[in-house]
Amino acid sequence: MTDLSWSDRFFRWQAGTVERRALQLVATQSILRGMFALTAPLSGSIPKDIKPMSDSDGALWFTPPEVGPNAPLLMYLHGGGFTIGSPKTHAALVAHLARFAGMRAVSIPYRLAPEHPFPAARDDAVAAYNRLVAAGTPPVAVCGDSAGGCLALQVAQHARDTSLIQPRALGLIAPVADLSGDIAHRFEAASDEILIPPAWARRILTSYLAGTAPTDPAVSPLLGDLTGLPPTMIQAATGEALVQDAQRLEQKMENVTLDLWPDLAHVWHLHAGRSTSADMALRRLGAFLRDTAR
Repeated sequence: MTDLSWSDRFFRWQAGTVERRALQLVATQSILRGMFALTAPLSGSIPKDIKPMSDSDGALWFTPPEVGPNAPLLMYLHGGGFTIGSPKTHAALVAHLARFAGMRAVSIPYRLAPEHPFPAARDDAVAAYNRLVAAGTPPVAVCGDSAGGCLALQVAQHARDTSLIQPRALGLIAPVADLSGDIAHRFEAASDEILIPPAWARRILTSYLAGTAPTDPAVSPLLGDLTGLPPTMIQAATGEALVQDAQRLEQKMENVTLDLWPDLAHVWHLHAGRSTSADMALRRLGAFLRDTAR
């Protein structure tokens, strides 16, 4: 193990014991959703001078006071295996990322499976991007973690294919990019996967796709056209199962900076404000977005 701070070590232990066990044993996604909604806000800390504001669509807006209301906009799509999570569970992550990027940020809600399987999440993400463009506030950066990273890629593909104003940068945190093949085996084979058990990966696939072929490029961006997309930074933990998707995206996309971190759990960024490694990673991602999208 690298020289992690005490807080990083605690969150790593928590992911590998408490959270992994919950994902393994709790088979009902709605129950997991409620558990995550209660615990996630406690694991990070929103800067005291950034006050999230909710809009009529359920999105959360973050405006660091030093950037002001007319700063460039970052659009964020939360993770959670397409079945759990919300803008509130990822508020600390997004607030810190907005500060480090020197941008305003909006965190987008979308419908969750199994109640709303594919393509509901993708459709909601695309619709939110379209609304922002139509309102005269096109995002200069689109970001997301895990399932949200998949949606961020799909939004960028949509903008390219429909000749909309495109974001100037993408920020992806351990993105889901390929849902085809034996998903559970991929997580079993990842000996250093700390957080996600194979059983949850298998349940996610069933809940989200509901009969849609996982080889459809509309589901798995890695199997589609990844040319002509904005410069991208991808962050992931070196030992997690989804690092394979990150590495394959680096090979297939045209302009990717791959930033790998050892000895950390999937989307350790959720502990922003309480974890040294989370803050360091978000600072690095924010600098990339700021320098690329300006």
